[in-house]
Amino acid sequence: MSRALFRGRLLPLAAIALAAIPAAAYGGAVITIVNSNKAGEGFNDPTAATPVGGNPGTTLGDQRLNAFKFAAGIWGSLLDDPIEIKIQASFDALDCDATTGTLGSAGPIGVASDFPNAPVANTWYPGALANRLAGQNLQPGSNDIKAQFNSKLGQTGCLDGTSWYYGYDNNHGDAIDLVAVLLHEFSHGLGFLTFVDDTTAAEFNGTPDIFERHILDVQAGKHWDEMTDSERLASAVHTGKLLWDGINVQAGTRTTLDPRPALTVESPASIAESYEVGQAAFGADLTGTGVSGTLVQASDPADAAGELTTDACSPITNASAVAGHVALIDRGTCPFTTKATNAQAAGAIAVVVANNTSGTVAMGGDAPGVTIPVVSISQDDGAAIRAQLSQGVAVKIWANPRLLAGAGAEDRMMLYAPNPEEPGSSISHWDTSAHPNLLMEPNLSSDLPHTVDLTLPLLRDIGWAPDSGPAPGPRTAPQQRPQPNQSPRAVARP
Repeated sequence: MSRALFRGRLLPLAAIALAAIPAAAYGGAVITIVNSNKAGEGFNDPTAATPVGGNPGTTLGDQRLNAFKFAAGIWGSLLDDPIEIKIQASFDALDCDATTGTLGSAGPIGVASDFPNAPVANTWYPGALANRLAGQNLQPGSNDIKAQFNSKLGQTGCLDGTSWYYGYDNNHGDAIDLVAVLLHEFSHGLGFLTFVDDTTAAEFNGTPDIFERHILDVQAGKHWDEMTDSERLASAVHTGKLLWDGINVQAGTRTTLDPRPALTVESPASIAESYEVGQAAFGADLTGTGVSGTLVQASDPADAAGELTTDACSPITNASAVAGHVALIDRGTCPFTTKATNAQAAGAIAVVVANNTSGTVAMGGDAPGVTIPVVSISQDDGAAIRAQLSQGVAVKIWANPRLLAGAGAEDRMMLYAPNPEEPGSSISHWDTSAHPNLLMEPNLSSDLPHTVDLTLPLLRDIGWAPDSGPAPGPRTAPQQRPQPNQSPRAVARP
C-alpha cells in the first residue's frame, strides 16, 4: 500500500497512454485492468514464458496481465457493483537490492464524501466504493485504483533468491505468489485502509474516513473519529488495544480464528500468569490440553554458529538438564528451526524462545522433523521469567479456547498497532497475532490460499454490501475483560 496516492478529493491522473483490457463480468462486478505500461515493458514484455499453474500466457507480459485479471476475477465474484471498477496497473522497475526491496503497492486514486446516497455524512469513501454507493460514476473517465508492481524481482541484485510466481494454483514453492499479493493490494484499493496521516495522525483535509470510524481504542474508550490528532497519534501505538468495530467482521471471527496461544506460568506465584506468545510456522500445533513441564535454560557453545551460550545455535551441552523439560532459548543469529531442532535432539518437550526486542516474534521456517511445540515470548517477559528459574518455573504451553488468536474484547479483530509505528503498515492491516494467517496482515505468509477470509466482512462493514450501505451502528465501547498484553510480531529472520 502506498500512502503517496492520497492527495486530493479527486486526484489528477498522470499524462500517460493507457490501454484498457476489455472488461469482463466476474459475478456481480465488472473489473477492468488498465495497462499503463509502454511497449516492450511490464505487461507488454515479449520475453517467452512457459504456461504455469493454469496461467496460459506464453510471454512474461501476458502471464503478468493474466494474473492481474485472475485476481480481479476473484474480487469481482465477491462484490455487487453495477459501476465498472478500473484498476490502473503497471509492472515497473522499483527500488530493490540483494536483500531488500519493494514488491508493489495499490490504493485508491480518489476519495469522495457527501455524494448521493452516502451512508454517513462528512466522511471520506474510497472512489470505487463511493461510485457503488452513489449508483453512478462520480468521476467519469477516471480510474479508481492504482497498482504498481516490481518487474525487477527475480533479476540478480533484486531480492536475490526470490521471483514472482504467475500461476493460479498457489503451487508457488519458494517464489512469491503474485495472485495472493494482488488480492491483498486490491483490498487496499477497495477500502481496507485509513486516510489518516502516518506522521501527524491528522485526518485527510480535516474529515474522517469510513475506515477510521470503525477503529475503536479500548484503552482510550474512543473511536478514532472521536479523537483529536494528538489522541490518535498516541493511540496508533496502543498495541493490542485497537479493535475493528464492525458487525460483519465480529460475526466471522469465531469461525475463522484459532484459539489464542499462551504460555501460562503456574509457579512460582510471583510470576504466575499467562503470557502472550508468538507461534512458529513449524512444530506441533498447540492444543487446549497443552504441554506442561519445568522451564530450563538451554546452554550451548558461543561459536561461529551463534555468539550466545543460550541461543541453541549449536548442539546443547546441558542435554541431561533439558531432557524431559521445556527449553528456554534466546533469540540470536541462527534460524529458529536450528534452535528447535537442537532442543528436540536434547530431549526437550517444548521450546520457548525469548525475543531480543520488544514484542513476540512469529518464527518462520520449515522443519518437518520438529514435532514439539515452539513459541516465543517478549524480551521483558523472558527476563522476568529467567530471573526465577532457580526457584523452579512450572509452565504450560497451550491454546486458550476462551480467547481468539488475533481478536480482543468481544471477539473484535485487532488492528496492527506496533510500537514504534510502522508507516504504511500500522493500522491498515490486521494484527500479526492472528492465526491462521490472514490475507490482510502486513507480512503476507506463504501459506495463504486464494481466498479473502475476514477481508470481505470488513469491506461489508464500510459499505460494500449487496444492497445499500449500512446505517451507522452503535457507538458504545464494549465491556472489557482482562486481556494479556498484545505485542507486535511478524514472520521474521533470526
